[in-house]
Amino acid sequence: MTRKIKKKISAPYVHAFQIEKSGLVAIFVSARCKSAKQIKSRTDEDLRAEIDGFGFRELLPEKYIQQYNIPASFNGSELKGLKKTVVFFVMLKKGTHIVNLIPRPSAYLEDIIVQELMDQKDIAISINEQAEDGDRRPWFTFVLAYATLKSFTISASVQYRLRDSDDLKIIIDNAIQEQEHSRLHRFWAFAGNFLKKIRQEKEQQEKIFSLDFPKTRHYIEIWADRIPILHAVALEIDPAFFQDATGETKKRIPTVDDPKWTGDFVDDTEQMILARAIWGEARDQNKEARIAVAWSIRNRVEDNRWADTYHAVILEYKQYSAFWEEIPNDNNLMALCDPIGTTNNSADRARWTETYEIAGKVIGGDMEDYSNGANFYHDTSISQREFYKRINLQPRLVASVGRLRFYYEPK
Repeated sequence: MTRKIKKKISAPYVHAFQIEKSGLVAIFVSARCKSAKQIKSRTDEDLRAEIDGFGFRELLPEKYIQQYNIPASFNGSELKGLKKTVVFFVMLKKGTHIVNLIPRPSAYLEDIIVQELMDQKDIAISINEQAEDGDRRPWFTFVLAYATLKSFTISASVQYRLRDSDDLKIIIDNAIQEQEHSRLHRFWAFAGNFLKKIRQEKEQQEKIFSLDFPKTRHYIEIWADRIPILHAVALEIDPAFFQDATGETKKRIPTVDDPKWTGDFVDDTEQMILARAIWGEARDQNKEARIAVAWSIRNRVEDNRWADTYHAVILEYKQYSAFWEEIPNDNNLMALCDPIGTTNNSADRARWTETYEIAGKVIGGDMEDYSNGANFYHDTSISQREFYKRINLQPRLVASVGRLRFYYEPK
């Protein structure tokens, strides 16, 4: 299933597709991003992808979640307008699925290809593509959401050229795969060289990287210098971690009906992480107060003094008390990580569903901002004086909703 798009996007682009049979799927996303200099701006173009609301982040988690400057995304400062393809290997059930492409501030989308894979252990992908002429930049990235990666094989052609030969760099989970017997091209696993030209050796090469990496997220990057040709790639994985004996995906994405925490908030969609924050902070407040809490978080996301994603804003250290590990409040922790738990109380479940809907509508801008533009708030259990002391600021009171007081600190 191929969709040629070939257009500039400056707002999230949603691509829906159908899967005929549950199993392993390869999703190819090709796009271009330009540098700030090329678009005469202060910022580069960037693009990231979500699949069914699931986003991707850096390997070895950092304090603040990285979503745009990672192998699974497109970064204009590296690409400088050249094409890059990211291939996502994911286990999907039969039915409709969504790829959401989120530019910052814009990007050029080439195409999206969805390929259902028959073999879920030995994956072979024919590519046969020549790189556009350019200097040392990411060209292909292969993303395995959660799997045991046993080996990776690449077939490619590189050519000796008088001034600058073709080269390919292979990076697997941040580790550069070195060329053992070369000092000049130590960090370029495939390199065109003069000696091969003299000996009239074939330029097409095949290399196998034996790994046996553990069950986790994997990024395999191929960087190109000049115009090499990538013929094919093959991956040997352990498919057992993708599925259990019943065919269900083991790595679960929390939903409104099954919101239990997976152990990693990156598995939450933006709507889910915001709903958790509202529920943890104000689950016993009225609807207007919960809407105001959601808006105060959105107001931070849209303010360049804070991070620009809901995950990063909400998870920032000691910003939202529901997420503080230091607070010994088991009830609050349970409410955050498993909002409906084992309760049979229909009112609690309805309240959670309403909170989840609030999160989605606030993200979409479809609800009134009861916080009146606030970026801080506190419960009336503490005084305004104590609140000012805690944050070391004196923001202006702009709204009172339920038992919450909302404040705005101007830039």
